[in-house]
Amino acid sequence: MATAKSNQFLLRGIPFLCMMAFGSWGLSQFLKLPTQIKDDRKKRKIKGKEEFDLSKELERLEVQLKDESDNYDYKRVPGPRPEGRRPAD
Repeated sequence: MATAKSNQFLLRGIPFLCMMAFGSWGLSQFLKLPTQIKDDRKKRKIKGKEEFDLSKELERLEVQLKDESDNYDYKRVPGPRPEGRRPAD
């Protein structure tokens, strides 16, 4: 009798436990994949960027502001005017 029960465990129990263990491991690896891909993409983006430097950024913004202020054109925006309105000279 003892051999029949141990045979049943060897034939059905051990393969079932192995399938459960390897299935769990495989599923966790499969579900980790999208997160790992996103992390790798972020790392590649970070490697391609320069480190932020405040003085360089200040110089860039000053040049941009100077160019914009030199080339700025005042334009009147048309809009509805009330009947009794006088100019604010």
